[in-house]
Amino acid sequence: MTEKGKTTLKRALGFWQSFGIAVGLVVAGTTMVSLAFNFGAIGPAFIIPAAIAGVASILIATSYAELAAAIPGAGMIVDYTLPAMGRSTAIFGMLTGYIVLITAGGACECFIAGQCAESVWGINYKVFAAILLIFFMIVNCLGVEALGKFQIILTVGMMAILAIMGIGGLFNIGTVSDPSPIEFNPYGWDTVLTSIGAGIWLYIGIEYVCPMSEEIINPEKNVPKAMICGVIAIFVCDMLFGQAIVRYVPLDVLTTSNVPQLEGAAAMFGSIGAIALAIATIFAGGSSADSHMAAVPRMLYGLARDGMLPKRFAYLHPKFRTPWVAIIVVFCCMSVPFFIGLDINSIMDLVNTACTAWLISYIIVQVDLIILRKKYPNLHRPFKSPAYPIPQIIGIIVCIYAIVTMGTDVILSTAPYLVVFAAYSLIWVKFKMKEKCFAPVPMDKLAGVKPEFDN
Repeated sequence: MTEKGKTTLKRALGFWQSFGIAVGLVVAGTTMVSLAFNFGAIGPAFIIPAAIAGVASILIATSYAELAAAIPGAGMIVDYTLPAMGRSTAIFGMLTGYIVLITAGGACECFIAGQCAESVWGINYKVFAAILLIFFMIVNCLGVEALGKFQIILTVGMMAILAIMGIGGLFNIGTVSDPSPIEFNPYGWDTVLTSIGAGIWLYIGIEYVCPMSEEIINPEKNVPKAMICGVIAIFVCDMLFGQAIVRYVPLDVLTTSNVPQLEGAAAMFGSIGAIALAIATIFAGGSSADSHMAAVPRMLYGLARDGMLPKRFAYLHPKFRTPWVAIIVVFCCMSVPFFIGLDINSIMDLVNTACTAWLISYIIVQVDLIILRKKYPNLHRPFKSPAYPIPQIIGIIVCIYAIVTMGTDVILSTAPYLVVFAAYSLIWVKFKMKEKCFAPVPMDKLAGVKPEFDN
């Protein structure tokens, strides 16, 4: 497709494809484990922080939708932050949001898939995880396209499985045992109100559809609609399943099992239920890990190409045209669990660390939108976040509250990442690029981004 002699991306993705992309990364192995664990840790009352987090995620999504429509491109947080807060903040936001993610949360995906395989078929979970991780690295190095449509089918199928199991469990349809009554809030309101961060993890990643905005039909409508509908669909399916399993599995079992979602499926529907959910978790976790291996190296490549990371990261294999160095670095980050080992507690620690770092990137994007509204009032915005700046202020407050209530241990485990990334972003821009660290980059200087302005 051409426009004024230039090659442009083809707009071929409608609402359902956009919905699948938005939900595809969110519905993952870590999400399933976190969902079941937190229902065990909090009880049925987990629906409250999950609902608050869902509303906050929708508000945050409107900011991403506005920025994606006004500044379309694959750089996402980098493209949004450069004209708002400069190079150092852009580098810090990208590294904090995504390197911590793959090292902590993303690294767990293959391990959770392995633990499901070990639980159902007796395969050593580390061996299974290693095979998956090496496979994904080779596939991405060779340039084989991720099975996007297949991933959409898997994630939608997994959501359907959760919803069907949840409805069956709640109404005792086809179950192998009878439910037991349970108190709605067994651990008190303090526990409920400090679990919003855990609720947000159920939806984190919904904004991954934004870099695809140039290939989506009517992105000003389909991008926000896909994210909002995605959050609502995830909430409904997750809550049906979570409310059901706490009626069949003791809460302490859900907080001690390495595969608590399988405990719930087995208690409700026997071995058939456990096998079905294990297969779904393996595929969803695997496809999510593959998404990380595909997307994050290209973000690193983009930073290196623009001089904001060492040039090694911009190396493309001459035959396959893939960023081998960046892919190998991501592979190494995702291999971290092989050296520390994983159980349910360490998985949740890594998830909370990843969530905390990603919430910081969410705060940066909300601030980006506020600054750009003031700095570029005539920027063409096909979609505008409604009731500005209320959604952004609420989003920032909720993110800060969620980080604070994660607890001191989680904040301390995230702090080393933040210090290293902040130091790198300042030193690299100041002494290597010889640029001002926080000087906004003019819109017309953004690489690969051509924003429009209203008269």
